[in-house]
Amino acid sequence: MSKPTTSPDEITPTISRLPLRGWALELARRWNGGSYSLFVLHGNIFDLFPLPDGERLSYVPLKTFLLRRLFPERSCLLFYDISGGLTFGSPEMQKRFFEWLEIFDDVENTNFHQQGPPKSFLALAPLLTRFFLKVAEDDRQWKGVTLVIDFPEKLIPATEQAGASVEERINLVTFLKWASAPELARIDVGVLLVTESATELHADLLRNPHVAQVRIELPDVEERQRFLESGWAEKLAGGKPFADWSDFTPAELATRTAGLNVLRLQHFVAEAIRNGIRITSDHLASSKKRLIEEFCQGLVRFKDPRPGVTLDRVATHTAAKAKLRELAWLIKNNKTDVLERGVLLPGRVGVGKSFLVDCFASECGLPVMELGEFRSKWVGDTERQQARILLTIRALGPVIVVVDEADAVFGSRDTDSGDSGVSGRIFAAFAAHIGDSTLRGRELWVAMTSRPDLLAIDMKRQGRFGLCVPLFPAQGPDDVLELFSVVAKVKKIALADAIKAYIREHLGNRPLTGSDIEAILTRSKERAVLAKRDDDVQLTDLEEAVNSFIDPLDPDLLALQEHAAVLACSDRRYLPDAYRNADRATLMESFDRFKLRAGRR
Repeated sequence: MSKPTTSPDEITPTISRLPLRGWALELARRWNGGSYSLFVLHGNIFDLFPLPDGERLSYVPLKTFLLRRLFPERSCLLFYDISGGLTFGSPEMQKRFFEWLEIFDDVENTNFHQQGPPKSFLALAPLLTRFFLKVAEDDRQWKGVTLVIDFPEKLIPATEQAGASVEERINLVTFLKWASAPELARIDVGVLLVTESATELHADLLRNPHVAQVRIELPDVEERQRFLESGWAEKLAGGKPFADWSDFTPAELATRTAGLNVLRLQHFVAEAIRNGIRITSDHLASSKKRLIEEFCQGLVRFKDPRPGVTLDRVATHTAAKAKLRELAWLIKNNKTDVLERGVLLPGRVGVGKSFLVDCFASECGLPVMELGEFRSKWVGDTERQQARILLTIRALGPVIVVVDEADAVFGSRDTDSGDSGVSGRIFAAFAAHIGDSTLRGRELWVAMTSRPDLLAIDMKRQGRFGLCVPLFPAQGPDDVLELFSVVAKVKKIALADAIKAYIREHLGNRPLTGSDIEAILTRSKERAVLAKRDDDVQLTDLEEAVNSFIDPLDPDLLALQEHAAVLACSDRRYLPDAYRNADRATLMESFDRFKLRAGRR
């Protein structure tokens, strides 16, 4: 097949001969291999891409990049989507195609050369197939034909076979026949399906060995720096150099904008220049957070590290803190080749999982991205939203990704859930991404759940969430008193010796959590305030709060969650004395008993 103007093997960068990189290089090599005639191009498709323009570098949309950079010498470049129908790369291409249409009309007794090609793909596909076969007969005249189809998920959506319409089935068969046609593989004819998320396309197409998939990643630091140094920003600023409106050089700004594509980086810089806002560290941090959350459609939330907040703020959880400190040391000392891909933190509700992760992230100094609810009732939205999230996480690192209620977020392999296989595809995408060893050190996934038994076993294997560090409530008087002391310090409550003695004697043997103790101290302080004593909490206030406190949580359900955490643990050192040497078969029997009781209520 004819090659792009720049050979994939070029290594000397100049403005006029800028080498292909990343996805463009992969597409060029696979195209030049001549083994495929149908390609799925997916990922960061709405971005801007570099195009040599004389002595300068301009950035253009994907369609223009394909037309002018990858396929500048095609005799016919066609574009199709269900809204605009068939369009052409140039008037000359359109003229030549309509000349062929006139011949086709004479043979088939149709009138397409006057009416125009059909807008419906169902009617257009046979016409295109005949055109491709004509090219096969006379490839010397045409010298290359490429068809680019936008939004192919509207033609062959990812639905179960039984739920697909007749039109969708015909479209799928058309693509599969094009992909495997020996005539198209032999000559210079290719079809590109351009979609944001490949999982929105029918699975039969993606599984077909004749179909090549190429993912467009978010730009790396080199690409962002090249964009910032291309001169457009200084021109927009009226010729003022970078230093007049930015605290950062282009290289520094490129490093600090990981996770943004070129288009959003352009929006960020343009908004700052046109509004007279200097690009400072604070402005960059807030804008980057906003732009990434917008790109992910509000489905992720960022938690910035808080100065002075470390694991020292966490009471009890001694074993968990020790392990997380080891991970923090590895991160800060760039020993990422031995870093875990994921950490599972199970524990009963209220045990302090979220606070522990926040303190750990602050100690590491890394940004924290927390996944929100990304599932949608609309067909295709869930996969597209997940693809955007994973694309951003892959480009953003180093980052800590926090998943709360992990058993519900990740789902399972079960494809019989009545959602046309969406849950199974979501699970497969998460499992593939988290299990990608090339991302070790760039992403640390932290999953929190009170029911680790509901988490699919595929996720708990080594290489994903193989490290499981369970969290437990207070294990004795010392733990209870430590929890009271830490929470009281945060709430600015002084604990007198009489109060501490009462805590040890009357509360020391209760399996209390941080949330339990915060509720008790809040009620105690409320009584003191109502008695006009403000922060002077006395023993009577605490006694009344304790005596009136009723835990609304089902004790059998709490025991079930605690046993599930014990059984999921990956190392005995992380278990309290009560469970460290317990017989596993006995624990399983207790777990089943509590599960049965909880299920009856």
